Amino acid sequence: MGNQMEQPTLLKNSSSVIEVLTSVSLVIPSYNDQTTVGRLIEDSDKLLREVCRDYEIVVINDGSKDDTLAVLQEAAKNNRRIRLINHEVNKGFGETIRELYLSGGKDLIFSLPGDYQYAPKELLEMAKGLKENDFVIGLRVKRNDPPRRKLQSHIYNTLLRFLYGHRHTDVNSIKLFRKSILDKITLRSHTPFVDAELCIRAERAGFKVVEIPIEHLPRLSQGASGGKFSVIWETFSDLFKMRSTF
Repeated sequence: MGNQMEQPTLLKNSSSVIEVLTSVSLVIPSYNDQTTVGRLIEDSDKLLREVCRDYEIVVINDGSKDDTLAVLQEAAKNNRRIRLINHEVNKGFGETIRELYLSGGKDLIFSLPGDYQYAPKELLEMAKGLKENDFVIGLRVKRNDPPRRKLQSHIYNTLLRFLYGHRHTDVNSIKLFRKSILDKITLRSHTPFVDAELCIRAERAGFKVVEIPIEHLPRLSQGASGGKFSVIWETFSDLFKMRSTF
């Protein structure tokens, strides 16, 4: 796997960050990630043990066709902090991440996809943003995705700014936010638009949302199907349909 999946060391002088991370639910959507999700959970658990007094890892296997479920079952068997939810059939990223956001039981929700395109250490950098904000989006400075995916994302975020006045530029990246936000808003979307909906509704409810630069790693697994036309179509459909619910 190279050096990109080595367990990161804690940042120096991180005591103030640790004070913020008192209670964390790490939520992980996983689809065909048999080669990466086990290591992601292992590295995440090691980091969380060092920086959190109270944490859980909630992971959903979204109908994977490879051995992802077996990997997750083995991890859950050996670690009581792991809560595994299994979708017998694939429900898609939108439905899965929505369920994960609502399933977290701790004070903070932190999301990481099972493909290990984000290192667990980004939690420490993003936690700095919670000192003066309620919701932190990880801004991918150098996005390791094909040109077509980056173009789709650019168009999508441009439309979000035009239709909703949303000023942030990477709504579908990883997030760290206060669970209490979900007590004040209602998520209506069941497509990948739910990520944008969460950010927009949080900000409109008066919560402070900020983007913090993070590293984005190359994909190592087959992973999700965000580039499929059907997924793009339902996401962009919600982008327009949901306007009337705000």
